[in-house]
Amino acid sequence: MALILCVETSSKNCSVAISEDGVVKFKKEKCEESYCHGEQLHTLIEDLIFDAKISLLQIDAFAFSVGPGSYTGLRIGASAVKGLGVALNKEIILVSTLQSMCWGLVNQGNDYDIDESSYFCSTLDSRQGEVYASIYEFSGREVVAPFACEVKKTLFSDILKKNKICFFGPGLYKLKNAINHQNACFLDGFYPSSSYLGLLAENSYNKKEFADIAYFEPMYLKDFILH
Repeated sequence: MALILCVETSSKNCSVAISEDGVVKFKKEKCEESYCHGEQLHTLIEDLIFDAKISLLQIDAFAFSVGPGSYTGLRIGASAVKGLGVALNKEIILVSTLQSMCWGLVNQGNDYDIDESSYFCSTLDSRQGEVYASIYEFSGREVVAPFACEVKKTLFSDILKKNKICFFGPGLYKLKNAINHQNACFLDGFYPSSSYLGLLAENSYNKKEFADIAYFEPMYLKDFILH
């Protein structure tokens, strides 16, 4: 049982939340056309703590959506939780961004018609012509581990021959232009959110699965190239 501050910066949605015993109690988000994490993250955390009427000292741990995703966003988020963890002597919990997205879609995506027999493919935008993706069952079991891939017509073709796949997330627009299969469905308007981290972070907290603050790095999947 823990009070956890959750941080999500892998996409354009800069998002923070406080969960208590795995249930999100307070949330602040800002999603803009351009990345705003450097300007907004600490302000959102301050506003979140104010709304919750608590002190940062009361937080038991910080959960970080570790990626994959935006290199800059992940770097800013990682720096923030590392700083808070060191300053307050608190534990850091790492949660896969793609896994948390699937959990959020299945458990909190009330506006979507979910077929429990489907596979669910979380997607995030990567470099030009590429996405980050992973596939899960409705139960949350990982079918395909997170990977970076070039978007092409044959992507996931072997799986689609036997299984229906629901694609969702910020990388969706690239896949919709390439994949044309009767077993593919596309769920628009879904973004990573700190509100999807609470229960997964609570489970890790109870198992004492904590990151090494000094050495953990976001899950970039690919080397950063400055253009």
